Amino acid sequence: MSTTVFDALRPFLNAILIGLGGILIALIVSWIVSHLLARPMGKVWSRFIGSFLALAIGIWTVKVILDTTGAAGLLVVIVTAITGAFAIGSERIAGDLLAGVSLFVGRTYSAGDYVVIAGKEGRVANVSLFLTTLETVNGDEIYIRNAEATNGTIINYSAHPGHLISVKVPLPINQDLNVAVDAIQKAMAGFAPDLSAKSLNQPAVVVQTAEEGYFIIEVRAYMTDRLDAGPEMTRLFLLAVNAIKEVGLSLDANA
Repeated sequence: MSTTVFDALRPFLNAILIGLGGILIALIVSWIVSHLLARPMGKVWSRFIGSFLALAIGIWTVKVILDTTGAAGLLVVIVTAITGAFAIGSERIAGDLLAGVSLFVGRTYSAGDYVVIAGKEGRVANVSLFLTTLETVNGDEIYIRNAEATNGTIINYSAHPGHLISVKVPLPINQDLNVAVDAIQKAMAGFAPDLSAKSLNQPAVVVQTAEEGYFIIEVRAYMTDRLDAGPEMTRLFLLAVNAIKEVGLSLDANA
């Protein structure tokens, strides 16, 4: 009796062993390929190729299971597992996989780019076949499904050099606005020398309106990409304020 049961279960046991072996091989091959190709091809493409090989080994493993066992019952189990996987949401995995391939081919963004994806802002730390990982200014990591990324608007600040920042400086209306604007413009000339060659990246001074006895001067300039724009905005604000003070103007409405 026990021999009969064992013979009946043998195809299933063989399938499990082959499956475990296939998973182990896929993981090892993916890891080795990713590390070997990381230097010549970059982390993004090396991981893509590693993931693709792992997927191919997985498909090959399923074929070996079917060819080796030849059990109709095993085929029923596999079909049931696939049906159940789709029932609990594996179609999302397929969508993420297709979106991941689209991102690799289209090169919408890559590791190191500063982006806004699905309403989340940060530096791209990694792009895999299923997920995009962003690093935020706070040091956190945000994991975004590739299907969600491609379904929304993507802003890639690194597509072109320079990222626009602006600060507002209130100037009392009893001060000479022309002198203040001219002083700020001269002081901003060397704010970002590495970006000054492009005409679109030139700094600008805009007087928006006058509110409660003050002119509101908006100072705009470009900075190189970085996660935290705060330090550069502070530098820009101080540059404008100091320029106003150096020409003898006051920021105090009562002066």
